[in-house]
Amino acid sequence: MSPRALISISKRIAGFAVPVAASTVLGIVTIPLLVASLGAAEWGSLAVVQATSQLVGIFVAFGWGATGPSTVASTARQLRPQLYLRSLVARVYLFVIGVVAAAVILAFLTRGEIAVSVVGAVTYLLPFLGASWYFVGESRPWRLFVCDSLPTLLGTLGGLAAAAATRNLIAFLIVQACGSLVAVIVDAVVVLHGSGATVRGLARPSSVVSSLGGQRHAVTSALTSGLYVNLPLLSIQTFMPGFVPVYALADRFFKYANVAFSPVQQFLQGWVPELGERASYSRMRHATAAGAGFGLIGGILVAVLARPVAWLLSGGEIQVPFSLSIPLGVAFVFVAASAVIGYACLVPVGRERALAASTVVGACVGAPLIILFAALHLPALVAWSVAVSEAVVATYQYAVLRQELGRRLGAAEPTGEEQSRG
Repeated sequence: MSPRALISISKRIAGFAVPVAASTVLGIVTIPLLVASLGAAEWGSLAVVQATSQLVGIFVAFGWGATGPSTVASTARQLRPQLYLRSLVARVYLFVIGVVAAAVILAFLTRGEIAVSVVGAVTYLLPFLGASWYFVGESRPWRLFVCDSLPTLLGTLGGLAAAAATRNLIAFLIVQACGSLVAVIVDAVVVLHGSGATVRGLARPSSVVSSLGGQRHAVTSALTSGLYVNLPLLSIQTFMPGFVPVYALADRFFKYANVAFSPVQQFLQGWVPELGERASYSRMRHATAAGAGFGLIGGILVAVLARPVAWLLSGGEIQVPFSLSIPLGVAFVFVAASAVIGYACLVPVGRERALAASTVVGACVGAPLIILFAALHLPALVAWSVAVSEAVVATYQYAVLRQELGRRLGAAEPTGEEQSRG
């Protein structure tokens, strides 16, 4: 690969990395500030609210966050705003349903904290109405930062100030929700202004059902993967509530590693198919190797750094043992690999069904183990169950990709008779 190509790739990844880095740094800084303002137990409750909302939020996003970038990139520019509007209308319906469902679940998990449950559900489901996936598909990272990430970050900063002033979790959530709402509105205005996109007919139930039907494989994949990503913390909250702050902080570090990897994934989602079908086959091999390489580096960092970083962020109040950080590091290796194989490679070749099947198989393997070991009060084995789930997903996807590429490349090779004619 030429130096010019490497520079171009680095610039594109850097553009996507800026909003991710800003949100990650703020998220890390938020932990000690909230622990100091609200206490470790209250921060643990907030982590449960966030995990539950993330899981329900997958239903609200309905797969657009996963396959949306590839869809936008392959759609004619003048048709993209109407695509976004159709998605937004459908997601508004899902948002209303999701808030009710999340609030009910959280009321049970938080043992009757109704206000926290309702406000928390609204706060953490609002971002799923945004257009971040649309801006990724457009390859417009700075628009992603200014329109979507910046208002959300400012809302979090305001929420921190409110938490420090009032020592109240509700105040933090309300101010944070305001920032997310501004981001959703700005996203919609920027995408739709002057586009000619119309909402006429899109709000009819039949139109919404049609929009959702096209996303069935994407949402199946996102929901099942979200299940075994968020299930460990929810299971520990149910069976081992006293251990929630420890597992929540280890899990948070693991998820920050996933967020840090997302610029690479976002770049590869656009890079693999951009030169056409034939060129994409070679790029898929490079992308798969890159995903595995980044995953190995990130997994080592998660395993080694989670313990000391957790101690620093919590002011020494929370100790994350290596028995948790090591299996989560192993899990990250497979998460990175499957993120690239699934969304950057399988989606462009039309294997969304296999993508969904891989996550269903992973959930069927991991979810029972996670619940069992949480019920037995074995949190380290809960973390290893996450690693097993991710390994199953990545292995399944890699096998499908190898088979698909072998079939396509074999079909593309000229036969001996064709060669002799040539």
